[in-house]
Amino acid sequence: MARESDVPVRREVRDMKDNHPEQWNLYLLALTDLQWTQQSDPLSYYSLAGIHGRPFKTWGNAPGLEHKIGTAGYCPHSNSLFLSWHRPYLVIFELYRNAQYWASTAIGDQRDRYAAAARSFRMPYWDWARGEEGGAVPEFFTTEQISVSRPNGSTSSMWNPLYTYRFSALPPDGFNDKWAITQTTLRWPDSDASTAVSRQNEMFKSFEEQRRGLRDHVDVAFRQTSMNAFADTIEEAHGWIHGVIGGGWDGKSSTGHMWPLEYSAFEPLFMLHHANVDRLFAMYQSANPALYFTPEAIGHNGNVFLEDDQTVDADTPLLPFRHPTGGFWTANSVRSTETFGYVYPETMSAGNDSESENEEGKVANSSPFSSLSQKSKVKADIARLYGSSARAKLISHAATAGARLLGLDGGFTDWTIAINGKARELPSTFVVRFELGKDSKDDGGVDVGSWVRAMPEMHRGGSKQKEQGIEGGSGGKVYEGNIGLTSSLLDQIGTGMLRSLEPTDVVPYLKAKLRWNVIGGNGTSLPPKELSALIIEVVSTTARIPSDKSEPIEYDDKVIAYPEVTVGKAGGLIMGLN
Repeated sequence: MARESDVPVRREVRDMKDNHPEQWNLYLLALTDLQWTQQSDPLSYYSLAGIHGRPFKTWGNAPGLEHKIGTAGYCPHSNSLFLSWHRPYLVIFELYRNAQYWASTAIGDQRDRYAAAARSFRMPYWDWARGEEGGAVPEFFTTEQISVSRPNGSTSSMWNPLYTYRFSALPPDGFNDKWAITQTTLRWPDSDASTAVSRQNEMFKSFEEQRRGLRDHVDVAFRQTSMNAFADTIEEAHGWIHGVIGGGWDGKSSTGHMWPLEYSAFEPLFMLHHANVDRLFAMYQSANPALYFTPEAIGHNGNVFLEDDQTVDADTPLLPFRHPTGGFWTANSVRSTETFGYVYPETMSAGNDSESENEEGKVANSSPFSSLSQKSKVKADIARLYGSSARAKLISHAATAGARLLGLDGGFTDWTIAINGKARELPSTFVVRFELGKDSKDDGGVDVGSWVRAMPEMHRGGSKQKEQGIEGGSGGKVYEGNIGLTSSLLDQIGTGMLRSLEPTDVVPYLKAKLRWNVIGGNGTSLPPKELSALIIEVVSTTARIPSDKSEPIEYDDKVIAYPEVTVGKAGGLIMGLN
C-alpha cells in the first residue's frame, strides 16, 4: 500500500497516453470539464487562463498596482520571477477535483484502478526539448476528435480538449482587435477574420525546423552558472515554443493565440508547455542545489503587481497566489515541487526510478536536493537528454576527408553567436533569425537558430520608447543570448561547403555567409537603422567530449571573439552599412 508520504510523478504526455491509460482518460475528461465550466467561475479554465494576461482583471481578491489594473496581467516575463511564478500557476490548473469526480464514476473492477490513478494524478508535460530524438509534435494535439475510455466501461469519441479552447462568450472589454471576434483558440490561422481556421501542418513544420535549435538552446541554459542566468536562457527557448505553436511571427501568417503572451494561456497546449519548463527548472535545481535566485533589477519589465525598474528577489510575493498560512507564495516557498505534491521522473529521490514506483505511481518522499547521488543522477540525465546536438555528430564523423573534427582527447572548437541588446530600445517581442546564406541575399538560406524575446505588448520598446524620450543607456536592462553554431557548421562540413571547425576555415565562411533578420512581434522586419540596440558577434571556445556518455561536454572558460565576421552588418559588433 502507498504511504501518506509518497509523492506522485508528473509524467510526459506521451508516456501517460501509452503506459498509464487510466490517468490519460482522467486527463481528457477532467480538462474537458474545466473548459466547459462557466467563464464567470473564478476556477474556470477561462478565469485561470486570464490570470496570465488579458482580459487584465485581478483574480482572487489579490491586489494590484492601482495605476496598472486593467492594463497588465500577473505573469512576470523577462525577469527572474518567471520560473517560480509559473510553479503555483501550474498547480491551480492541476485538475484534482475533476479527476476525482470521474474516478468516482468507475464501476466493477475499474474502481480500484481509477481510484489509484486519481490519487496519483498530476497534469502531464510535453517534452519539446529533446531535438530530433524527441520526435514530432504529437498527432493527438491536432485531431478534432479523440477516443476516450470512460471509468464506467464505455468507449467513445469526444471533442479533443487539446485541439482548441472554445470561448462560450468573448468579454465585452479586455480583448482587442481580432481577438474580440475569435471564438476558438487558433494555431497559425489562415486569416484575421472571425471565420479563420488553424493550419496545424504549419505548427508541425515549424517545430521540425526548430527542434534541434531548441535542444541546443536548452543545453546552453543548463551550462549557466547562476539561477538567474538559467532562468533568462530557458525563458528564451520557452518563448520560441510560443511562436512554434501560435505562428504569425514570420509575417507570412496571421497570429495564433499562443504567440502574443497576453492571450497565450487560453491555448490548450500552454500548460503542457509550461509543465516542461517547470521540469527543466526542477532538474537545474537538483543538479545545482546550492544555487538560487539573487536580487535583480527588472528594468521596464513590470506587471500588474511589479513596478518597472524595481528590484525583485526570492522573497518577492508571487501574486495572485496566496499561501495557506497567509500572504503570498514566494520563490523561496515554492523552491521544492514536493511542497505542491509532485516530482518529475528525473527528480525522484535517489534509488527510485519509474520501475520502482508503487502501485499508485508514486515514489517515497525525500528532498530532491539532499543527496550527492541524486545530483549526479540528474546531471547524467541532463547530459543524456539535452546535451548539444553536435556531440553525436562529432562522434559519428570524427574525421572528414580533409581534416579531423575531434582531437585525440575528444577536443574540438565550439562556435556560438553571442547577442545582447538594450531592452528599452527594442520591441516588446522580437525574433532574431540567423541563417547561412547561399549565393545572394534573395536565395533561401539555411536556418541556424533564433533568439527570441517575448513580452506582453504593454511593454513597448523600440521607436515608441524613443518617442517618449526613454533610452536604455548603460543603466538600462540588457538582454543577453547565445545561439549554438557548431551543429550547423557540421552540416556544412558534411555537404562539402566547409572543410573543418578551425578558425582559418570557419571565419571566412561565416563572414561571407552568416546573416540575420530581426522580426517584431507582429511579423514585420525591423529596418537596419533600428538595430543599433543590438550587438551581434561570433565567438569560439575549446571543448572536449568525455568518453563517458553520462558526463557533459567540458567547455573552456576562455572565449575568443571574431569581430570581423559581423563588422559592417546592421547589429554587428561594429556598426557599418548593411
